[in-house]
Parts: sequence; structure tokens; C-alpha cells
Amino acid sequence: MTAPSSVAPSSVLVVEDEPSEREALARLLRMEEYRVITARDPEEALEHLHDDVGLVISDLRMGKASGIDLLRLWRERRPQTPFIMATAYGDVDSAVTAMKLGAEDYLTKPVDPDALLVLVRRKIAHAEQAAGGPQPAGLFEGRGGRCILGRSPTMLEVFERVRRAAPSDSLVLVLGESGTGKELIASAIHAYSRRKDGPYIAVNIAALPESLVEAELFGYVPGAFTGAERARIGRFEAADRGTLFIDEIGDFPLAAQAKLLRVLDHLTVNPIGSNDERRVDVRLVAATSRNLGELVAEGAFREDLFYRLNVLSIELPPLRERRADIPLLIDAFLADACQKHERASPTLSPELTQFMLAYEWPGNVRQLRNAIENMVVMSSGETLSLGDLPAYLSGNSSLLAKTADRADTSNLRDLERTAILSVLERCHGNRTHAADVLGISVRTLQRKLKTWGLGGNPPDPPAG
Repeated sequence: MTAPSSVAPSSVLVVEDEPSEREALARLLRMEEYRVITARDPEEALEHLHDDVGLVISDLRMGKASGIDLLRLWRERRPQTPFIMATAYGDVDSAVTAMKLGAEDYLTKPVDPDALLVLVRRKIAHAEQAAGGPQPAGLFEGRGGRCILGRSPTMLEVFERVRRAAPSDSLVLVLGESGTGKELIASAIHAYSRRKDGPYIAVNIAALPESLVEAELFGYVPGAFTGAERARIGRFEAADRGTLFIDEIGDFPLAAQAKLLRVLDHLTVNPIGSNDERRVDVRLVAATSRNLGELVAEGAFREDLFYRLNVLSIELPPLRERRADIPLLIDAFLADACQKHERASPTLSPELTQFMLAYEWPGNVRQLRNAIENMVVMSSGETLSLGDLPAYLSGNSSLLAKTADRADTSNLRDLERTAILSVLERCHGNRTHAADVLGISVRTLQRKLKTWGLGGNPPDPPAG
């Protein structure tokens, strides 16, 4: 099993007889790092039938030639290639003909750049998946073949860090808010490591009574304490020749931290009540949703243990900082829930979709997954709407109003503007960082700011 790598997108074939429009479209697509092939008429376009063309964007009328003719010929030989037709004429009959022949979408000129880019991304992704090509970027975490999904630059960086860290035996500290998928990352590290055939043992410190933490991790011998009638091996021994994942290590009892540090330094354990040292061959992955640096400053966490744990670190972003992944996650969770509960897949209303894109999701990916499963189970219609949200969301009118204000469902461009300016504010104006958070290229961000007359320093984002 190998970690995913970036796959160059298929070429986009732009067919347009007007040179200035042809070059404008090509330049726009190249700014988004697509490979672009241009043709001035259907005859020239057909010369690229055997090239790696993932999408065709064609003008409808090109002098005596017709985009309809190109569509018909292309469909005969390459029926799986998505096709977008563009025209300045708004001819309804031609639009109907194009759609019947298999055109994916029909746009009128002047073409809206943002609308076009959305279509291009969607159509190429769908075509690649249908052909068994590149799947949505993700990382298989091993157990049950589950995949951690993400296309945003921040998640691709996480996947790359996992790929680099996994082959070593170094300790890994996974950081992130609750619900961001820290245990999935730990399992993925094991799945991509040389220890993948060994045991993977997980323990959540926050779920254990403080008095049982040492017994759970290090084991005990009969008579070690009241009720200890039989010997029990601890999680460290159970994970021998494999990986031990300690979740919420920030909650590790202060009194037991010295013993944990000794185990990590010497790779030996002393079960409670025994003087025998037992050697273990374990790779440790730890995770926490707490700030260990602050805990050290407060005296609640040993500084030497903090430095011992923090050899390699992987930080998972909260969902609100990787909104570009939300549509991908919605599709995956919706499919999983429908399969699990044996029901047909419903559609999402535009209002619900925009709410889900704009909501802060304090519970992160876990909350999103649970909300979708709740709606799939509790709704009966073919379309999910705001009223199908879990009660704590749908019943909170102030929350819906606040999110609706943020989303401004009547104007998707205002939603985009608000989101971008809010991220820029959080990133203190750093456009490179903001572009990473938004999941777009820096050039796209700059183009959007220029469109809004914000080529210099952007103003404060709208309230709400």
C-alpha cells in the first residue's frame, strides 16, 4: 500500500474561432494549473482525439463550422469525455440539441470565469472516477479499508507528512481539535509502516479513570492491588512488534508521566506489583486536542515528556479551515449512510448545501458525519432541506439566521466574498496561507480580489 500522490489533471481542449476569446479561456485555465490545448475549429479539434483530453469546451458557432458537429463526432469516438458548449447567441433549439447529444452544460457568453471553473473541476473529477482513474484524494487508514478524504492543500500536506513519517519508528504526535480524525491518522501511520502486519492497539486516556491508567498501559500481576486476581498484560506488551496509539495524552495523569517517560526511553515495562522488566518493541503514536505547551506552563504536563513525544508532529486542521473538502465529505458520508441504512440517496436542497458549507462545525468531521446520518435516518423525502437537520441545529433559529447571514443564500458570490475575506482576516492578510486554507491557488485568490477592486489590502470582512 502506498500513499497517494498528486496526479496531473487531464488536458482541457478549448475550441474557439475568435483568437482573443480562445486565449482568454486558455489563460484562465492555465492560471488554475490545467494543461490546455487550443483549436480554432472542429477540424483542428479532432486532431486531438487520441490525446489525453479530459474535457472539451467548445463554442457553438465558429464561422461556417458548428460546435454541434464537433460534439456529434467527438461523442462517436470518445463518449466518456465531458463536453461544455458556449455561445453568445442563447439559441434555445441549439441548446436542446447539444444536451440531447450529450453536452454536459450549456453556457452563454460572456462566460462567467468562476462558474466555468466550478464546472471544469466537477466534470473532470467525475469523468476520471467513472473511468477508474484518479479518485478523490485520500489516505487509506487500514482498518476496513476506510479512506481519510481531502483535496485541500492543508490535507494533502497532512497526507504527505504521514507518507514521510510512517516508514520510520520515530514517535509521532498528532494534534488537532476533537473530531478532526486523529485516530484515523494514527491508524494510517501504522498501515503505511513496516509494522503493518503487527498489532495496532489504541487506548483513549480521557476514557479511563485516572486510577486505572497505569494498569491499562503497563499491566499487573496477581495481588498487585485489591481485585487483581489474575495477571494482565498492558497495552504496551499487547502492541509488541506493532503500534500503540495513545489518544488524548494531554489527560495523562501527572503522577504516572515519569513512568511513561521511562518506558519510552528504555522500551521496557514493569507491570504493577512486579520488579521484572519486560522488553517491548513498540512504535508509539500519541494524539491530543489540548495545547501541551500550555499544560507544561501550568505544571500539568512534564516538560521532558513533552519533548520526548514531540519528535514528529502532524497537525490536523479543523473543518472550518478546510471548507473546500466539505462537498467531498458530504458525498462520501451520504453514500455511506444510505448504504448502511438501505435507502435511496436523497438530494440536498441549495439552502441546506449552503448552510453546511457556511456552518462552523465545532465538532468537525465527526459532527458532519453524524449530522448526515441523522438526516438520512430521520427524513423520508427525496430531498433533504434545512428542516431535516438534527434538532440542535434546525431548532436553533438564531444559529440558522447567523449562518444564513454568513452564507447569504440569495447570492453565492457574496458567500464566496465573505468566506474569502474572513479567511484573509484570520491569516492576517497572508494570501499564500489564505489560499491554502481556502483550497484555491494564490493566483485565483488574487484574481478574485482584483475583481472586487481589492488589489491592495482587503477591507474587513462583512459582519456575521
